[in-house]
Amino acid sequence: MNRVVCYLTNVALDREKGTGALCLRPVLWVLSLAYGSVVMFVRWLYEAGIFKVFQAPVPVISVGNLTAGGTGKTPFVAMLCKVLMEEGYNPMVLTRGFMGGQGGASDEAEMLKELVGPRVFTGADRVRSFQSSFKAGGYDCVILDDGFQQWRFKRDLDIILVDSREPLGNGFLIPRGILRESPGMLRRAGVLVLTRVDRVSTEELDLLKARLKRIASDAVLFQGVHRVCAVRDVFGEGTIEQHRITGPAAAFCAIGDPDSFKRTLKGAGIDLKVFIPFEDHYRYITRDVKNIVGECREKKLGNVFITHKDYVKLKDFRDLFNGIRLIVIDVEFELTYGKTELVSIIRRLRRS
Repeated sequence: MNRVVCYLTNVALDREKGTGALCLRPVLWVLSLAYGSVVMFVRWLYEAGIFKVFQAPVPVISVGNLTAGGTGKTPFVAMLCKVLMEEGYNPMVLTRGFMGGQGGASDEAEMLKELVGPRVFTGADRVRSFQSSFKAGGYDCVILDDGFQQWRFKRDLDIILVDSREPLGNGFLIPRGILRESPGMLRRAGVLVLTRVDRVSTEELDLLKARLKRIASDAVLFQGVHRVCAVRDVFGEGTIEQHRITGPAAAFCAIGDPDSFKRTLKGAGIDLKVFIPFEDHYRYITRDVKNIVGECREKKLGNVFITHKDYVKLKDFRDLFNGIRLIVIDVEFELTYGKTELVSIIRRLRRS
């Protein structure tokens, strides 16, 4: 299944060549037209008042994407939550919990709980999650994680994350591309945050900002980067210094942008011999871990790197990593431009 998903993703993004890919792309394009029609119709039902829109009694901020995954949204949500708390808010985070495990929570939801505490609530019905948890916690602000397409929930501010390296994919809607909606829908956003600006040149960044301003002229543009904030031996000695990690290593991950993780490791000087990407949100099973550990033992690789998002799904496999150091790369989001403006916007929400 993992290989099929990866193959179809590469076909959709024009990375895969060959006769099979050429035959599949027209099929995916037709499906994307159907998908786009359904999205437009559902949005119209809410805008026309046919479907009821829920309005919370407190400010609601959505953080979302126009593309499917890979913008680094979870660290941004954690950063936003901390900024709100610094400004005196008691925010709650509502997340869908995509592809949750047996406990119902997803990898991103579990990761958020580790980052910001038990203020994260999971459920496909965000309105019900809000109504069942709002009063008990004394919350006075809501963050809708991945909420840009949540038309049922009225928002006071829409924040959209845009990956500077691949802002709009190949221009096609899902499944022919990675767009959830057409680029013109960026006009609904109050804030556009350009992520990973350190991965593009100044000229490319200026062109992207000009392009986005043409589409969403009223939106405020912020920009930021994802930085490594800690390196942890999660089953051993805890936080470790990077210079103490020596010798050949392996890595695996199940995130939206595995190439970014791979570049981070290589940029840190890690001697990476094996890299295994899984589809985003993949839930590891015992066989997966045994295969990875077996390959590491065979190739005498003593260090295995994963992301925080992977770690929350691997806690129960501790015994299988006996003799192999499992190392988590913790990443945080830092606004390099717009932090003061973001605080000002948050303060205005309280007064409105």
